[in-house]
Amino acid sequence: MKLTGEEIIVKEPKTSAGDRYVYFSYEMETLLDEYRKECEYETRTYDERELTEDDYIFRRRGEALPMTPSTFTWRFKLILKKHSLPENLNVHSLRHTNASLLIAGGTDVTTVAGLLGHAQPSTTLDIYSHAFDKNKREASRAMQAGLEI
Repeated sequence: MKLTGEEIIVKEPKTSAGDRYVYFSYEMETLLDEYRKECEYETRTYDERELTEDDYIFRRRGEALPMTPSTFTWRFKLILKKHSLPENLNVHSLRHTNASLLIAGGTDVTTVAGLLGHAQPSTTLDIYSHAFDKNKREASRAMQAGLEI
């Protein structure tokens, strides 16, 4: 595990929209349950205590502190390399990919904004306007077909 001396800052979300539910598939729920069991074992074995609800999901072994961002990024890069994925990706790119795929798939902007934790859908529109190009083409095609142009 890579550890650095970087400072960890834990703070409340910027807006109430940032405090939200995250919806997982059954498969993801199963993986997280398995990971939690590993964490419970490690905490009992190495920390000689029980894992609590206040413990971080991604944390430093032997401490009740979150994993440092550089360690998380380092592990993410290992996953990319192991699976021959582009190594120029970063963790935040997963958020952008998710939002772009939701929009391209026809999810309304208010729902996407809520999932991303944006207080206003206009924020989502400003950041992801490029993702609406497919929707614009489809809307134009539908209008033309309706007008028989």
